[in-house]
Amino acid sequence: MSITAGINIYSVYKQLAQDYYGTLRQLAEAGYTHLEMLGFNMVKMSRFSDEFPAREVAAELAASGLKAVAAHEGPMPGEDLLAHSWDGLMDYYEQLGCMSLVLPSVWMDDRDSTLRLAEQLEQLGGKLARRGFQLYLHNHAHEFKTVGDTTLFELLAQHTDPKHLKFELDLVWVMRAGVDPVSVMERVGGRCDMIHQKDYNKQLSGSLNLFEAVKANGDEGLGFMELYRKYIAPSDFVDLGTGDFDFAPIYERIKELGHVSYALVENEGDSADKLASVRNDLAYLQKFI
Repeated sequence: MSITAGINIYSVYKQLAQDYYGTLRQLAEAGYTHLEMLGFNMVKMSRFSDEFPAREVAAELAASGLKAVAAHEGPMPGEDLLAHSWDGLMDYYEQLGCMSLVLPSVWMDDRDSTLRLAEQLEQLGGKLARRGFQLYLHNHAHEFKTVGDTTLFELLAQHTDPKHLKFELDLVWVMRAGVDPVSVMERVGGRCDMIHQKDYNKQLSGSLNLFEAVKANGDEGLGFMELYRKYIAPSDFVDLGTGDFDFAPIYERIKELGHVSYALVENEGDSADKLASVRNDLAYLQKFI
């Protein structure tokens, strides 16, 4: 199976907040053809779906030769997962021909919370499936906390139906947890047909154990997003090919597995010219897919 390059447009969230349609056109000019849409205006803390009608967005994508293959969507922090207006979101993204909805983040910290989350994701995944949508989960590092002889991530996978939940594996976040991302992909198989591609600073050392850091610093009262803002800096991430990610052997193994359809750039680093950075990211990624 060939791998198609794309971009999660969170990479240019500041530019989107200033000029949404203009930024989409610039991504097309940079060579991108496949986009993972972003539900949240991260500057205004509002929803792009409330600001830009689906019909207009669909027309802009078509005019620019862009295809929306997925969307990072879900409840705002603190909002109940199942109480969210999923029917409205499906109405919106159906007009874009975008039938894969990805939860950008979830919180689980022990076996019980993971099993409760699995029940919710089963319900949500079934609801989406009945409308022809596929639910995905995008990971960070904390999901790979060890519990007994497994991890929270594996526990979640074991207690959800592959038809109702797939995984958009973020390779660098897995590595920051001290885990080999390809070994995870081998275990979940075809449930992982989209991946996120970052690169990480060569100056980073060791793995990120968020739970140990929280305990050591007395940060148990902080929310999920607050924790990641405290323990992760934009400087942790760099343009593709300038960091410590070993592209050639990892992508050779990914292609051997044969179930990844999309490799999506997610550039979270600071950059003087973000559009130039993501243009270079695309050129670099295409060397390996």
